[in-house]
Amino acid sequence: MDLKFSQEDEAFRQEVRGWLDANLAADWRHRGVGGYREDEDENVQRHWQKQLHEGGWLKLAWPRESGGRGATPVQQAIYQEELAAAGAPPILGRLGVSLAAPTINLLGSQWQKDTYIERILACEEVWAQGFSEPNAGSDLAGLKTRAVKDGDRWILNGQKVWSSGAHYSDRSFLLARTDPEAPPHKGIGYFIVDLKQPGVEVRRIRQLTGGGEFCEIFLNDAVVEDRDLVGDQTEGWKAAMTTFGFERGGLANASRFESAVVSLANLARNLGQGSDPLVRQRVAQAKIEAHTFRMNGLRALTKAQQGAAPGPEASLTKLYWSEMDKRIQETAVAVQGQYGALSPDDAYAVEEGRWQLGWMWSQAETIYAGSSEIQRNIIAERVLGLPRGR
Repeated sequence: MDLKFSQEDEAFRQEVRGWLDANLAADWRHRGVGGYREDEDENVQRHWQKQLHEGGWLKLAWPRESGGRGATPVQQAIYQEELAAAGAPPILGRLGVSLAAPTINLLGSQWQKDTYIERILACEEVWAQGFSEPNAGSDLAGLKTRAVKDGDRWILNGQKVWSSGAHYSDRSFLLARTDPEAPPHKGIGYFIVDLKQPGVEVRRIRQLTGGGEFCEIFLNDAVVEDRDLVGDQTEGWKAAMTTFGFERGGLANASRFESAVVSLANLARNLGQGSDPLVRQRVAQAKIEAHTFRMNGLRALTKAQQGAAPGPEASLTKLYWSEMDKRIQETAVAVQGQYGALSPDDAYAVEEGRWQLGWMWSQAETIYAGSSEIQRNIIAERVLGLPRGR
C-alpha cells in the first residue's frame, strides 16, 4: 500500500488547490458536516457546475480521445479530496455528470453522445436517476415498469421512487422491462426519458429533514423515441452495472470525516464538554475510525492505480463509513444535551442545527447505495467465504 503521493501527484494537487483558491467563492464553502439543505441556492450549484465544466474538471477521468484528461485513479481521488477539503458546494446535475454522461460516452450511440453529453456537463440539462421502485430497491432486478415497442418509439408505464432532484430535472436515465417473460436480469432496457412531457408526473417526498428532494416518478403512457434507448433493448442491466461502476467514494469521504471529527472536538470544547472523559473517549474513537478509513481508502486506491478492478471488498468501505458517520453525528447531538433535541431550523439550535441535520442524514446513509444488511451479506459470502444463510 502506498502511503505517500508522488511528486507528480503532489504537483497536480497544487494545481487543483490553486484553481479552487482562485475560483471558489468564500461564501459558497461548506463546513464539512451536516447533510444537504434544500434551501441551498440552486443557482449557486448551477453556476459552480458551469465553472467546473469550463475549467475542464468534469471530464477529468475521461479518456483523452473523448476530450478528457485521462487522469489516473490517484489524481481523481486527489481532485475529490481537494473539493471536499475546500468545502465546495455540490453541483446541481451531479447524477447526470457522474453517472449518465460517462455511461452514454461508453455505451451510447453517436447521436446520443453528440446530443446530450455537453448539455449535461454544462448544466444546460439536469438529469435524475430512475432505477428504484416501491418493490424493487435493493432487489433492483425485480422492477416492474414496462416499456412496450410501438413502431419507432416506446410507451412506458410504471413508477419510480427515490429519484433525487427529479422535481427540477429535465430528463431521467431510467430502467424499464422490455420483455416480461425474460429472466429477471434480462429483458430490461436503459432509456432516456423526457420528464417534462405530459405522460410523466413527478411528486416530491417529504422527509425527516423537512426537505423534499427525493421524488417519485409516475409514467403513464410516457413516450420515448427509439433513438433514446441506450444499447440493446434487453441489455439494460449491463448498462446499469456500468453506471454503478462510476460511483465514487474513497479519499473524498475520508477528508469529509476527518474534517467532521475536528468540528466535533471544537463543538465539545465550546459547549464545555471537552474535559468530560466519556466525551473525550468518543471523540478519540471517532478520530481513530476516520484515520482507519483513510488507510483503507489508500489501500483501495493503490489497487486501482495498479489496474485492479474494484471487488466485493468495496462493501467494507460502504459499511464502514455509513456506520461511522452515524456514531459521529450521534456524539455531536449527545454533547448538546437538551439542545440536541431541537429542530435544525430552531432559532436556539447549536451551530444553526447542522449537527441535527447531519444526524438525520446519517440514518439514511446506512440504507441508500446498499443497506448495511446487504453489505454484511456480501462481505460474509464473497470476502469471508461463509455459506449463505437460508
